[in-house]
Amino acid sequence: MSEKSNSGATAIKSSSVVLFPHQPALQLIYDTAPIGLACLSPDCRYLQINQRLTEICGISVEDHLGRTVRDCVPALASAVEDIVRSIMETGEPVTGIEVAGQRADQTDERFWVTYWHPLRSPSGEIVAVNVAAEEITERKHAEAALQASERQFHTLADSIPQLVWMADAMGKIYWFNSHWHDYTGTSVNDTSSHDWQATLAPVSLEEARYRWTQALEAGTSLELELSLLGKDGQYRPFLTRVIPLRDPTAVIYGWIGTHIDISERKRNEQAVRDARDTAETALQNLRETQNSLIEMEKLAALGRLVAGVAHEINNPVGTSLTVATALERKTTMIATEMAQGTLRRSSLSEFLEISRQASSQLVANLNHAAELIQSFKQVATDRNQSNQRTFDLGDLTEQIALSLRPGLGKKNLTLKVECQPNLTMISYPGPYGQVLTNLFLNSATHAFADNKEGSIEIKVLAAGKDSVEIIFSDDGCGMSVDVRRKAFDPFFTTRRDQGSTGLGLHIVHSIVTNYLGGRLHLDSEAGEGTKVRLVLPRVAPASS
Repeated sequence: MSEKSNSGATAIKSSSVVLFPHQPALQLIYDTAPIGLACLSPDCRYLQINQRLTEICGISVEDHLGRTVRDCVPALASAVEDIVRSIMETGEPVTGIEVAGQRADQTDERFWVTYWHPLRSPSGEIVAVNVAAEEITERKHAEAALQASERQFHTLADSIPQLVWMADAMGKIYWFNSHWHDYTGTSVNDTSSHDWQATLAPVSLEEARYRWTQALEAGTSLELELSLLGKDGQYRPFLTRVIPLRDPTAVIYGWIGTHIDISERKRNEQAVRDARDTAETALQNLRETQNSLIEMEKLAALGRLVAGVAHEINNPVGTSLTVATALERKTTMIATEMAQGTLRRSSLSEFLEISRQASSQLVANLNHAAELIQSFKQVATDRNQSNQRTFDLGDLTEQIALSLRPGLGKKNLTLKVECQPNLTMISYPGPYGQVLTNLFLNSATHAFADNKEGSIEIKVLAAGKDSVEIIFSDDGCGMSVDVRRKAFDPFFTTRRDQGSTGLGLHIVHSIVTNYLGGRLHLDSEAGEGTKVRLVLPRVAPASS
């Protein structure tokens, strides 16, 4: 605040103005005051300087007392002289004058705020001017740092693709970033505190105001989706966030609001929903088609079973018809001989023997046909109803096997069934029969190509207290690793060119796992046959 003069003037060691005559206490206060104090004569000479002023300005009393301001601080002389002259003329104090300069013993810039008051004599005449100086260098630096920080923040906020605004503690907006003005088409100087609400879609305005009021009262953050009006007249969805700004004591001194355009995200979400709906529709159509094909496959399997049973029944019925026809012819001949009186004892004996043999053959063949019909009837009934009932697993398996044997046809295959007795089940006989039928037809079709000779074996036994185990095996061609891995996949088949649909084993897997509540394991190697192990609970889960 002072520059040491090089004029060589002799410093005045005494003051012509005594500030506190006979008042040493006031003089002590003056000398120990926490702010810098000085007294200037009307011609701007230093009459008195306290210790604090020497500390904050880096000056010495000896270099200033009695000398003029122009001698000591030539850079400030004109301003000081104007202030002193104004006070001498008007008698009014001058306060809050900021002064920038250097300490006498340093080179960095310092800042002071000064207050100027007239000193009057007992008669009211202004005899000097009191000056109070308070250093505000740190405050000025803090203000400069804050301004720099605000400029940096504004630059950053202008560079991000979001709409940003700032408000004071009461919620009054005083600044918007450039993207806000670009989006809304407003001028940079337009910072109305209601602008952000004025751009809201009417449907969300009431909720937004209510939530904003709650946030201001509670001092909590706010987040919601809003539609904001752009300068093109279109409303677009934005994710709006407003958070409080707190000082080190946790007191809210302002708010910052951001709006993120989520139009693209909304479009993507809608596209995902549309794609999901399309996929679900396609999946439903696929399931319906698959179910239709599965039903067709079931009917085809049942048709092949019916054809096999019909063929098997045809044999005993045909034989019985042949025997009955021959017996009828022989009976007619005996009746003719008896009518003519030519019947001989030997002829009658022969007729009786033929009748006995024919009757025996008829009974045997018709019983066989009846057994086939009864077995097929039971299997067909179970498959048609698919109701849960109590049954003996061994007996049911034997009945199913009986209906399957005709399917062997002209193939060089044998079917062996081995069942542990007294395996009571509360399950679904129809679906169980469908599983064995599909496994049998799959083996007969795929495991024994070119009428190859082989055997199929079914074993039924207990597996603990609550489960049973069915082992279906053949000694056919087996499966490669790749075929085994995809064997239960729907529509997978190695013989599609021969009419296979690839649903047989898929139906087996679906029935065992979803309907009967069991599990299955496939074990097969190329050239070493195939074994399917089923484990079923004795009490199947209730059908939903």
